[in-house]
Amino acid sequence: MDGNLVDALMVLCSFIYNIAGILIFVLRANERKQLEAKLGPVFNILLIPFSLFWVYNLISGRDSGRLITSIPIIIFLAYDLWYRTFTDKKPYHHPKHWPIGLYAYLLLYQLSGIMLNGYSFMISLLYGYIVLASYFGSLAAYGYYQYKHKREVKI
Repeated sequence: MDGNLVDALMVLCSFIYNIAGILIFVLRANERKQLEAKLGPVFNILLIPFSLFWVYNLISGRDSGRLITSIPIIIFLAYDLWYRTFTDKKPYHHPKHWPIGLYAYLLLYQLSGIMLNGYSFMISLLYGYIVLASYFGSLAAYGYYQYKHKREVKI
């Protein structure tokens, strides 16, 4: 497999990851829990290509930047898979007191998005800006979700 193909697929998966995040936050803000639950497996499936791309970059001896920027997304997706699928916990999105796991989840989400942007910028400026725009879209969707929740709490 060609390294350029792996890089292009990594950027594509990064874009899909951010678009899925946008959809999940918008659906969550509009209380479409069934549709949101159907998007959960998209994150679970993305663990496979991100892990395979990381292994390819490791085996082929590519630069360490590609390895370092891929690790947070793999950790986040594995944590997300464990939390949502294997523990069968229903996520409570706005607890009065945040457990440490929720802080870790949010930190990993942000760190993985930032590192995917870095990977994309290593490939090309165009890909980097495309993934960065989708990342900002996911942050805006998260802000929209928080805004809707705070507005509903006040009412």
